[in-house]
Amino acid sequence: MVLRKLEKKDSSTLEEIIDRGGHVSADKIDDKKEWSHFTLRIRKDLSAEIEKVLENRVGISKTGWILEAIQEKLKKDKVDSCTKLDI
Repeated sequence: MVLRKLEKKDSSTLEEIIDRGGHVSADKIDDKKEWSHFTLRIRKDLSAEIEKVLENRVGISKTGWILEAIQEKLKKDKVDSCTKLDI
């Protein structure tokens, strides 16, 4: 078995990279401005009900499901309000 001695990397180069830091794209900064954050408290039984529904769905989080539900409710209310105006 042949063992090679690992070369030590120059620590000053590593420190320079760390000091330089990462870059944030402008898109991500603009995207942050479009989102609002808040805390949502729901009953445990309601949360469990959502999780039960999500067991049969792949690729969606509880947060994603709640956002879908909000969008559906907003669309329904918009249609309902337009219908009431026509009466």
